[in-house]
Amino acid sequence: MNICIFLGAGASAAENLPIQNELFSSYFKWILPKHPNSPMNRKLRDFFKEVFYIDVLNDNIDEIDFPTFEEVLGILDMADQRRESFKNFSTDKYNINNGSISLLRQYLILLTANSINNASKESNKYHQLLLNNLRKKNQLLNTTFISVNYDIHIDNTISKLYDKKKMRVMLDYGIDFANFDHKSSSWQRPVGDTIKLYKIHGSLNWLYCPVCSSITLTPYEGGVMRILNNQNEAKCLNCKEYTVPIIVPPTYFKNMSNLYLSTVWNKAETALRDADLIIFCGYSFPEADIHIKYMLKRVQTSRNNKPLKIMVVNNHKNKLLSALKKEEKRYKRFLGNDVIFTNASFQEFAENPSKYISLAFLKNPLDK
Repeated sequence: MNICIFLGAGASAAENLPIQNELFSSYFKWILPKHPNSPMNRKLRDFFKEVFYIDVLNDNIDEIDFPTFEEVLGILDMADQRRESFKNFSTDKYNINNGSISLLRQYLILLTANSINNASKESNKYHQLLLNNLRKKNQLLNTTFISVNYDIHIDNTISKLYDKKKMRVMLDYGIDFANFDHKSSSWQRPVGDTIKLYKIHGSLNWLYCPVCSSITLTPYEGGVMRILNNQNEAKCLNCKEYTVPIIVPPTYFKNMSNLYLSTVWNKAETALRDADLIIFCGYSFPEADIHIKYMLKRVQTSRNNKPLKIMVVNNHKNKLLSALKKEEKRYKRFLGNDVIFTNASFQEFAENPSKYISLAFLKNPLDK
C-alpha cells in the first residue's frame, strides 16, 4: 500500500514554529530589535510605517493586528506584475530614492526564513515520533512525504534515521544537488532504500545559483540564513557565485518556473497518482493554493486504479469547532464527500499513524 503524507503548517506548529499569521509579530518582537538599523530592517520598518501605518519600533507589537503575510506579499506581487508603484516604493530600480519592490519582496522572504529558522532550534519530537511509529509497522518505506513547509524538521528527522549497520535508508528530495559531484561534501546521491520528501514550496536548506543554475544543499542547517548573516558562505559549490533562496511565498501569484521546483512538482504529482491514501496533516486547504488544488484534481480524475482515499488530520486543542467545520466543507466541496475528515491533531496522528491508516480502509470509517 502506497501512502502520501502531506505536511502543512499545522505539522510545523506542533513543534512550536510560528504559523503564517504570527510571522510578522514574531520577527518584529524578537529578531528586529537585535539589529534594528541593518539595511534590511530599515527598509522593512519604512515599508510598514508608510504603507500599513505600523511603527514596529515604537508601537506595542502585542497589540498590533498585522496584515497577513499573504496580503503583504500579494500587493507587492501585483504591483510588480502591473509595473505600478507605491509612494517611495517603486518597481523602477533606477530610482535610487525609492525602495525597490523586488528588494522588499526578497527581504520579506528572508524575514520568513529568519522567523522560522529562529524557532526551528526546538525539538522535532512529533516528526520523530511519526517516523518511528511508521517504521515499527513496516510502513515507512511505502510512505512519500510532500511538504509545503520551508523548515527542515522532517528533513532532519529522515536524515538521522540513516545507520550504516542497522538502517541504510536515505533521504531523497527528488532533485540533483551540486553536493553530489563534490568529494568534500558529506551529502551523497541517495541509493538503495530511500524515503522520498518532495518540498513543493522550497526549503530553508536549498541555495540556488542563478548563474550556473545549480542547487546546493546545506544539510541539517537552514542555509538561507547565510545570505543574511555572511553572504560569502552562501556561494555556489560549482561556480562560487552568490546564491538565492528557493522559497515560494503563500500568495496567489506563485512563481513555479524554477527548474528544480518543476521537477519536485512533477514527482509529487506522480507519487500522489500512485498513492492508495493521502493524509493531509496540518493543512487547511487555503484558497491561495490553487496550484495544489489543480494538481490534486488532475490526480483525482486521471487514476487508472481504485479511487483515491483522502484523510484530513488538522485539529488542535485551541481550534474552534466552527473553524473545523468550515475547513471540512472546503475540503469536501472541492474533493468530494468521501473525504475522511477526522478530529485528530498532528500530535495524535504521530502517536499512532497505523490507527488512522487502518481507519481509512474501513467501510464506514467515520462511524468508528
